[in-house]
Amino acid sequence: MKILFVATRKNCDVRDRELYEMDFMTELLGFKRSLLDLGLITVAACTPDDVEVAFHDEYIAPIDYDTDADLVAISAKTSAVARAYQVADEFRRRGKRVVMGGIHASLRPDEALEHVDYVVTGEAEHAWPQFVQSFRAGNAPKKTSASGFPEMDSIPVPAWDRVDYGEFLFHQIQSTRGCPFTCRFCSVPDISGQSFRFKPVEKIVEEIRAFPKTGFLRDRMKTLYFVDDNFLSRPQYTEDLLRALIPLHKSGELRGWSAETTLNVTNRPGLLELFAEAGCTTLIIGFESINEATLVAMDKRVNFCVDYQEALARIHNLGMSVVGNFIVGFDTDTLSVFKDILDFVNENRILYPFFSILTPMPGTKLHEDYKSAGRLDHFDWGLYDTRHVVFEPEHMTREQLLDGYCYLYREAYASEGALDRLEEFWALHRLRKSSWAENVFIRGKLRKYRGKVSPRFDWMIDEGVRRLKHGAGNTDISQLLYYLDAAHFVEYQDGFRSANFDANVALFEQWGLSSEEERNLLQRQWQRKSRSNRRSVG
Repeated sequence: MKILFVATRKNCDVRDRELYEMDFMTELLGFKRSLLDLGLITVAACTPDDVEVAFHDEYIAPIDYDTDADLVAISAKTSAVARAYQVADEFRRRGKRVVMGGIHASLRPDEALEHVDYVVTGEAEHAWPQFVQSFRAGNAPKKTSASGFPEMDSIPVPAWDRVDYGEFLFHQIQSTRGCPFTCRFCSVPDISGQSFRFKPVEKIVEEIRAFPKTGFLRDRMKTLYFVDDNFLSRPQYTEDLLRALIPLHKSGELRGWSAETTLNVTNRPGLLELFAEAGCTTLIIGFESINEATLVAMDKRVNFCVDYQEALARIHNLGMSVVGNFIVGFDTDTLSVFKDILDFVNENRILYPFFSILTPMPGTKLHEDYKSAGRLDHFDWGLYDTRHVVFEPEHMTREQLLDGYCYLYREAYASEGALDRLEEFWALHRLRKSSWAENVFIRGKLRKYRGKVSPRFDWMIDEGVRRLKHGAGNTDISQLLYYLDAAHFVEYQDGFRSANFDANVALFEQWGLSSEEERNLLQRQWQRKSRSNRRSVG
C-alpha cells in the first residue's frame, strides 16, 4: 500500500502572493519555499512502517496526478482549502481515493466530504494510524475523529527524509500545543484545546540536532522558527527549554531563531535575558490593536499585562527584534486606526510589522457572531485570507478598509519612513553587524533585480544599500532583505487598491477626533494603568 501526502498551494491563482511565503527572498537566496507543511509531514511520520509513504509539495514542483498511490492525503487551513478542494477533485476524477485533515476539515467535515472520500478531524497523530489500518482493511469510515489530544512526547519527529529539505528556508519545530486564552478571532483553543501540552525538553534538543544537513552555505542561511501559538506557555517550562538551548547556540548547533509569544514574556525577571542568551533574534507578538476598547471587545486581556512601549523597550534593549501583528477592521476601529498604528510602529521601531484584515474564521466566536448577525458577505474560503474584506465594517467602507491595509504595508515597507525606522533600529538596538561576505553575497544577488520590478523597487534597493554602507550602528543586510521582500509584496498589493486610494489615504492621514464616542474608542492600551492609578489615588 502507498500513500501520497500532498502539500497544496495556499491560493488557487499561482500569481497570488502571501507575505509569509517570502517569495522574493527565497528566490534571491536560491530556495523554493520558506516553510514546509509541518503538520502534514508530522502526520506522515505516524504512518505504519509497512506502508509506503511519498510526499509532494506543489510549491516545489507541479502535481503529477497520475500517481500509483492507493490513497492521497491532503491538509488545509481555511484560506487554503479552495485550492486543496481543486486538487482533491482532480485526483478523484482520476479514480484516486482522497482523505483530508487539518483545521478546516475538522471544523467543516461535511463540506469537505463533498470533495474528498474521507476526513480525519482533530489532532491526527493517534487517529491517523487507526484510519490507515481501516482503509487497508476496506472498512474506513467517512469520518474519523481524534479522541482527545495526543501527549507531546508521543509525537514523532517529522518525516524530513520524505521532502527535499534543502529547498526550504526555515527549520521548524513545535514545543507546545493548546492555548487557555479565548480571543474571539482565534480558533486555536477549539482545535488544540484550552490547556497547554509540552514536548519534553530533551526531545526538542534531539529534534534540533536531527535537522537534515543540506550543505554549508544553505545551512548557514537557515534559521529556526518555533511554530507554537504561544512559546511562553508555562514560564518554568520555557526557562528549562531556554537553558537547554543555550549550549546549542554557543556551540553553533543552533543559529538564530524566532518564536511567537505574548506580552507577558517581558514580566518575568530574567526570562528575556534567557531568550537572548539562547540565540533568539526575533519575538513574534500579537499586539492586534493599540486601542483598549478593541482589546476588551476581542477578549485579548493578556495584552494589558504590560505597557506596549515598556515591553518593546525591554526586548529591544537586549538586541532582539519584534514581529508585531496588528489587525484592522474591528467594530471599534475608525478611519484613524491606520495612521495611529503606523505612528506607533515607527515611534517604537517595530522592525517587522505584520498587518491583517479582520477575518471571522470558522471555529471562532467572531465567525458565529457575524454569521448570526448576517454580516458575512459570502463563504468563499479562498478570500478568508486576511487580505480581503468579507464583511461590512462598522466605521468605514469595505473599500476604505482594504485601502487602509494596502496603505499600511506601503508606508511600513516601501517608503523612506520604512528605511528610516530600519536605520534607527540599527543605530540603537542591533548588536551584530552583518559580515563583509554576507554584504557582498546579497548585494551581488540584488543587482539582477534592478529594472525588473518597478522604479519604486529600484529606489528601495539603491537607497537601502546606500544606508547599509553609510548608516550608523550595526547595519544588517539580512534585515534589509526582509524589507525588500515586503516591498516586493507591496508591488503585488498595488493591484488591490481602489480607484479612490489617494483620496482615502488623505482621509487616514487627516482624520481627527469628532465625538466623545470616538475619543472613548481611541483610549490607548498603555493608558489603562495611568487611569487605574488615578482612580486608586482618588
